[in-house]
Amino acid sequence: MFDKPIYNYPLEKILEGWGTKRGDKKDFWLSPLRDEKDASLHVDQRKNLWYDHGIGIGGTNVKLVQMVMRSSKEEAEKYIASLSPGLDASYQEGKNQQKEAQMKSRIERVQDIRNYNLFRYLDSRMIPLDLANRYCKEVVLYSPAKKKYFSMLGFPNNAGGYAMSSPNGFKLSIGGGPTIMNHEGTLTQVPTTEKVAVFEGYFDFLSWQVMQNNEKPSCDTVVLNSVSNIQKAADYIQAHDTALCFLDNDKAGQTCLNTIQAMMGKEQVRDMSILYNGHKDLNEMLQESRGYNMGTGIKRVI
Repeated sequence: MFDKPIYNYPLEKILEGWGTKRGDKKDFWLSPLRDEKDASLHVDQRKNLWYDHGIGIGGTNVKLVQMVMRSSKEEAEKYIASLSPGLDASYQEGKNQQKEAQMKSRIERVQDIRNYNLFRYLDSRMIPLDLANRYCKEVVLYSPAKKKYFSMLGFPNNAGGYAMSSPNGFKLSIGGGPTIMNHEGTLTQVPTTEKVAVFEGYFDFLSWQVMQNNEKPSCDTVVLNSVSNIQKAADYIQAHDTALCFLDNDKAGQTCLNTIQAMMGKEQVRDMSILYNGHKDLNEMLQESRGYNMGTGIKRVI
């Protein structure tokens, strides 16, 4: 029905992957957009469209993923593409062609963190510089469109790229994908412990290290860098006996948790968000708490 194959990927398969339950009426599901007891989300299987009668909103599978995961249209398309090898190949080919036709910012160099604005950024997020330097880099980029250089804080992923962010809230991903580390904090694809800790973003991972008074993780670790990357990390997560999930206290985080529970079984998944209940995520709690655990000897930025 749609020009892009991604839009024809069955809504029901997406809902099932999230662990969403069917309602009593045919083609009705409990809405993943909110908590409800009576199913109000209708799926038209022929048109592959949905309509949530509870809020009066509907649309394509991409729109539903956008709303549930609070992601951009591109991230939603990427997530759906990852659910099927054939779709993923088609999607990547299209994105490569698009990138060739566009002038995008390129990485000029990668170095230890030196930019004063990044120092202040880390300090505002309560992350010590020594700890940040262990896992992060300053990524200097060049924008052909603006003809200028700028620096971002970069967290390496297993695809050879970086998940990047800056003090003004701008985020960028090059070589997108999750970051998978062993208990030594080294990038890997091989499980080394029985447990795996799953974080949504790298500031949450760094915050947990501060709270645990450790520079190295206590077990294998997955930093998704975006909840849309969950399928890319699925095999690695499932290779462990237990998953400790440090996901955001919002609908996207809950949906991601449901996906992991559906993959492994609820008894093998521990929802760690109870530790920061009342806060959006771990880093928000760290910012509102006493901040640095100075017992590590890790230095403050300023």
